[in-house]
Amino acid sequence: MQPVLARLSVLCDQVGAADFLEYFLTSLENLKKIPNLILVTSAPCTNPYELRAEDIRGAVLIFEYKVLGIRSRVFTSNDFDGRRAVIAPAKTKVHISTIVCRYLMEHGAQIVCLIFAPGSEESCKPCLERTMVGAGNIRWATRTRPAGASFALADTVEATLATMGSHTRRNFRYYRRKAETELQCTFCGDIRNTLTRAQLSELNRASTHPVPDSVLDRRYKTLKTMEGLFCIGLKAVGGQWISLLGGRRHHGTTEIDWQMNRSGLAKYSIGTIIRYYLIEHEIGIGTKNLFFEGGTPHSMRHSFLPQKATDIIAASRSPFVSLLRKAAPWTALNRNFVIQTLLNPELEWNSSRAAISYDSSPAQTSVEPQTLSQTRCSTKV
Repeated sequence: MQPVLARLSVLCDQVGAADFLEYFLTSLENLKKIPNLILVTSAPCTNPYELRAEDIRGAVLIFEYKVLGIRSRVFTSNDFDGRRAVIAPAKTKVHISTIVCRYLMEHGAQIVCLIFAPGSEESCKPCLERTMVGAGNIRWATRTRPAGASFALADTVEATLATMGSHTRRNFRYYRRKAETELQCTFCGDIRNTLTRAQLSELNRASTHPVPDSVLDRRYKTLKTMEGLFCIGLKAVGGQWISLLGGRRHHGTTEIDWQMNRSGLAKYSIGTIIRYYLIEHEIGIGTKNLFFEGGTPHSMRHSFLPQKATDIIAASRSPFVSLLRKAAPWTALNRNFVIQTLLNPELEWNSSRAAISYDSSPAQTSVEPQTLSQTRCSTKV
């Protein structure tokens, strides 16, 4: 389905949302979950693989947690910024998200946490109230939160730095001069084909935040085998890598996934230096936008574009959810995003007990939304 989803992304002005589907499906975290693709189509669908992008009103990629290999019936979109999970036209994205949420709850889900952007709590709540009519055993809530991790690049480095705070600009310039003078490091703009597994392992062992071998293996494998991935780095005079930074490029956007910095060099602020070189390099190759997957603690975050994501969370009135609410604060579960959202004291929970005619067939569900004519949901796991 990836080519169809990529085409759908273009039609919905979400270029690139499905370009790296394999990359995200094979992440170590997502391999612990069950991926589900839910399609909202404009016509009855018996075989999802026969659909064209033009036949699809919206697509939602959502993951089900497994506990000891058993399906938990807890679903979440694995996209904190809401950029990839829901692919649909902006004017119908809220509606697509709400009917998919209802669909999952009607088909056995205990908890659904769906994230999308753009959207707002103001537009989402009335749509949920309409969609959830008759779902008396379901409680739901919504919120909008800051989630931007995008940074716009100007035509020159100086023009780009001018958009940042004076402290950040000063640090960028100071630490670059210091590194070039004292460390005499060299920037390498494209090392995807030359970086070896041994070099990656050596820097990882000496890094400020070493990762497990399983994570390192995946970084190396995807870098070497998947199109669109890249790696840049800083090399010391002796040939050792000081810093490596990897990610993906598509349609004028560069997305940063990981970074490794050698320890013992805190006074040089290696993380700042590699980001300066990154900005300079990406401007040179025509990149227009940087995106940091998961955000960044660097002060440049204060210059990120103002963006928000909307969370829809729905939970059944069941002993399972009740037990989860009571146990989560005292266990490691309280570090999970879904559980944190479920327990957020600021959420306003809603429910509805009015009746609605709803087809509960296991493969397809029909509703008659106000913004779309006859809409059908098909699930393919």
